[in-house]
Amino acid sequence: MKKILGILGILLVVTIITAMADPNAFLGSSNIQNLLRRTALFGIISIGVAFVIITSGIDLSIGSMVCLVGCGLPYMLMELKWPLWVALSLVFLVSLGIGMFHGVMITKLKLQPFVVTLCGLLFYRGITRGFTNDQPMGFKDQFKEIRPLGTALFPIDQVLHWLAIALVILLVVGLVAFRKYLK
Repeated sequence: MKKILGILGILLVVTIITAMADPNAFLGSSNIQNLLRRTALFGIISIGVAFVIITSGIDLSIGSMVCLVGCGLPYMLMELKWPLWVALSLVFLVSLGIGMFHGVMITKLKLQPFVVTLCGLLFYRGITRGFTNDQPMGFKDQFKEIRPLGTALFPIDQVLHWLAIALVILLVVGLVAFRKYLK
């Protein structure tokens, strides 16, 4: 617990010093939006990984699975010319199917999570490299309706300020409650 509070303290000190050095740049809505945009994917993925780690598991295939569906969507839309709703549905179903497949292999067949996910890592990365021919995939100038979702370029300046304040309040309340729980 002391390590966690120490790291939190260092984070707060660095944040306060940086904010005081240049408050307009550091606390500006464009900087906060940029930070959230760059960390959102990892934050979402880390929620699922947290459940795996809490249960003493491991998943090595997460990056390859993100690569598979992340390259698969533009491939289906740009190369195969599938409708958007079909491609999005297939990406969702493939992601769900991979997760369920790994879960069944680990829980029902009692295979080691390390082996299952390592094989998945290699398999999904190989599939992706195969259908993309080792070329980057993108939307070019098409599908502008889904671009704001991927780049987080929508006006949320005021919402970000309130979310930051709410997050700080929740962290403080959570730490106080956790300290009382430990006693």
